[in-house]
Amino acid sequence: MQKLLMICLFTLIAVSSVFSQVTISPTSLFLDSKSRFQTILIMNGSSDAQEIELGWQFGYPKTDELGNMSMVYDDSLMAVKHSAADWIRGFPKKFILAPGARQTIRVTVKAPRKLADGTYWSRLITRSSAVSPPVGAAQPDGIKAQINFKFRQVTSVFYKHGDLNTGLEIKDLSSSFDDQQLILLATIQKLGNSPFLGTMETQIFDSKGEMVKKKFAFTSIYFDGNHRMRLDVGDLPKGSYSAQVSFLSGRADIPESDIIPAEDTSLRNNFTIL
Repeated sequence: MQKLLMICLFTLIAVSSVFSQVTISPTSLFLDSKSRFQTILIMNGSSDAQEIELGWQFGYPKTDELGNMSMVYDDSLMAVKHSAADWIRGFPKKFILAPGARQTIRVTVKAPRKLADGTYWSRLITRSSAVSPPVGAAQPDGIKAQINFKFRQVTSVFYKHGDLNTGLEIKDLSSSFDDQQLILLATIQKLGNSPFLGTMETQIFDSKGEMVKKKFAFTSIYFDGNHRMRLDVGDLPKGSYSAQVSFLSGRADIPESDIIPAEDTSLRNNFTIL
């Protein structure tokens, strides 16, 4: 029993650390008619050789009426309009990466000739797993059991074509409370022919108009939906406040040259802490 517990503990430690063992850079890639070739770097920071396999799939984030986000990978109607998964490729597609080694992936695009202006996209799915030892290989402690885990990482790849524009309109902003958490829910209409890659910023103002809290999060908005921000207001005194939610063009993790500019948009909502 003690040996079994030690195996389980080792497995949990290995699983929790392996997410940082294979890293991919950058996390977003942009191509266009003038830059049809780009590269992605995959690095193995683990002590084990890793088997890497690449795949391409159309997908986008979707939010429900409460602002909960999930990924959609089976929307064939949206894929017809926006997918680049069939004409973006990366090479090599499958390889072994030695411990401490790195591999450059050459990403190429061959877009259709008659293509409407806009941004098209795909997800690069990178699957990695430790290379299994030969069947029957002896283990130092005599234990034969082995568990192999396959990990999946997603990189966003965009293809920009023609005249591009994007933007948002905040149709509604509501507030509610969950214990000491203020929940702001913004109903968004997406504008333009490209995704909005920007920053959702929330500011809280007291009755004197002084800002008392501020929070931001990077956001990628592809279609209409509801977007939520939670703020801890347990340390604020009772009274009247206002919350301003702003969607700002640009984000620190993507170069400005890759961002399609958009006008900033904001909306305020009043609330009371009782």
